[in-house]
Amino acid sequence: MEGKRTCFVIMPISDAEGYEKGHFSRVYEHLIKPACEQAGFDPVRADDTSKANMIIIDILQKILECDMAICDLSSRNPNVFYELGFRQAFNKKTILIKDIKTAMPFDISGIRTLTYNENLRIDEVKKTIPEIAKCITETFNAGAKEVNSLLQLLSIEKPAILPDKVTLSKDSVTILNAIGELNNKFDFLSKRARLSSLKLSNGEIANIGDFLGTKENNIFSDLGQLIEINPNNILIEKGGNIISINKDSSIFPSLEVLPF
Repeated sequence: MEGKRTCFVIMPISDAEGYEKGHFSRVYEHLIKPACEQAGFDPVRADDTSKANMIIIDILQKILECDMAICDLSSRNPNVFYELGFRQAFNKKTILIKDIKTAMPFDISGIRTLTYNENLRIDEVKKTIPEIAKCITETFNAGAKEVNSLLQLLSIEKPAILPDKVTLSKDSVTILNAIGELNNKFDFLSKRARLSSLKLSNGEIANIGDFLGTKENNIFSDLGQLIEINPNNILIEKGGNIISINKDSSIFPSLEVLPF
């Protein structure tokens, strides 16, 4: 019996600035995965392969071997563009999606892209799932000349070709794994460097240098000055003392930017 077709999912794996914690996991579980299954494909994600102790070369191989790919450009993640470019270089069938608030990169603005609402409301999700599933099916069934790809956009006639077999030495495998680990560390450090502001629970934007506090009965309680924003916590300084407030703590939802 022939195995089920597979669709590789290229998307942000970790949390991104400007999105709630776990946002892209919810996008995958409630939107992308159901759309793939509705179209008759088994979704495959990079973090699924890492759980199986696959090295970076295996992940790249999966990107090429899967029958289809769906790429979420939301948050304009560098790793996503790298994986997309790798698959597109071989003119492999891929559909692009992004959320409403992400601007379309100029380089690929000519490629058809589906848009979804990042609020993931039930009515929005129910409407978008069949749209994505339809696009997956149509792209998979399209002829070579109809493939929605960067190579077609640039009129490049000869895509890259993989040799029948590539044998890697132990040293090459070690180097590739090291590169993958460095890339993950760089991505984490870059994300920390970009965190100069965050959205508070009340909708306010707090910037580095702002004074934060809580308000009760219209009386503000000054906690201190915001000096650092991390993916899971913030640091506030007051009187030479630094306190850390986790984003999942009970006090975080009550934080406000002080008006002085």
